[in-house]
Amino acid sequence: MSSSTTTSSQSPHHSSSAKHADLHLLTPLSSLSRISSPSTPLPQSTDPSGPLTPDSGHFINPFAALATANLPTLPSVRVIGEYEFSETKFDDFKCARHIPTGEALLYKEFSLEIVRQRLEPYQRLISILQLSNTNSQLTVEQLAYKYHIHFFRDIISLDRTAIVLYPNYTNNLHQYITEKHRLHENETRNLFSQVVRAVQLCHRVGLIVRDLKLRKIIFQDQTHTHSLLTGIDEAIMLATPTTTDDHVSSRFSCPVYACPEIVLNRQTYSGKMADSWSLGIILYTMLFGRYPFCDRTLVGLFIKIGRCRPDIPRTISLKARSLLRSLIRVKPDERLLTQDILGHVWFGGERSASTLSMSTSVSNSSINEDIVLSNNNLGCMNTSPTNDMTTKEDAVVPNFECE
Repeated sequence: MSSSTTTSSQSPHHSSSAKHADLHLLTPLSSLSRISSPSTPLPQSTDPSGPLTPDSGHFINPFAALATANLPTLPSVRVIGEYEFSETKFDDFKCARHIPTGEALLYKEFSLEIVRQRLEPYQRLISILQLSNTNSQLTVEQLAYKYHIHFFRDIISLDRTAIVLYPNYTNNLHQYITEKHRLHENETRNLFSQVVRAVQLCHRVGLIVRDLKLRKIIFQDQTHTHSLLTGIDEAIMLATPTTTDDHVSSRFSCPVYACPEIVLNRQTYSGKMADSWSLGIILYTMLFGRYPFCDRTLVGLFIKIGRCRPDIPRTISLKARSLLRSLIRVKPDERLLTQDILGHVWFGGERSASTLSMSTSVSNSSINEDIVLSNNNLGCMNTSPTNDMTTKEDAVVPNFECE
């Protein structure tokens, strides 16, 4: 059985009939000399959903060597213009270096036929963010920091492929939780609010993040106080930013983050509500250091997801348990929308500070604290005793291969 849930019934983005010559990118294609050797095949991204235990394949920091003097060349290095491109993998990227400055970068390589589709979500985000920040005239790097999005930096056009360069980062949220086992509730609240703001922004401009998981939340420094959402090139673009129809048919998802709609193989489902489910899984792992649904087989895992009976120990606050139960729910229409999550009482009823000044933005609906905290209205109730401190806390999930 395949270890990832994916179907080709829907591509990540709407197809476009525009030719490559008509492609207008955020940054001009670098005027670099073409190399005579054939282009490197497209990188195959493999991402085990993984137990939250050390994974040596993801703890190797390829930038350590790049930061030393007399930088050693990495295996299979291609030199194109001012850049060195290696085949050393780092999460879903490969490693590169800007030769004049020695700056470490990341890159992805796409065929010319699909590069436009992969970059369209970034273009939509940038165009709307720049319009909403006309007074401040923020750069792309400043927009990325403000809205917690990992934007690409430059594009290099080759004969048959395009190389997209991205800023590097130190590690991701999966690695960070693995190192700390679990996060304190206050730290979780700070980081999770940043993740929610990034996903909320995507939803407001008509993007379904899809395959939202811990490894897509990254840090660019060692303080782990400011996160960015990466992988926007895999997002599903809705017809327009203002459309109310967010139903999608793509089944691309990492198994432990798959929502019941995907597990039950429904033809179409709400993309935004699927993202809300994934946010609930992310929040759970941050608080407990493990996934809410664990099994050693895909069938067993999917059965548990469909039943939706997560063990939520009482080691966290009542408000945190309430938020988890407001996101990890079988019925999609009962989950909180991203625009409402930051209004939950766990955040003190705060509203998103990164709300866009857009006439098309959706107004935040208020959250009734009595409903949120009422036991009669909570789905997936936890019937465990108050002192339920079993070994389930340290349960792990087998290494599933995720696309």
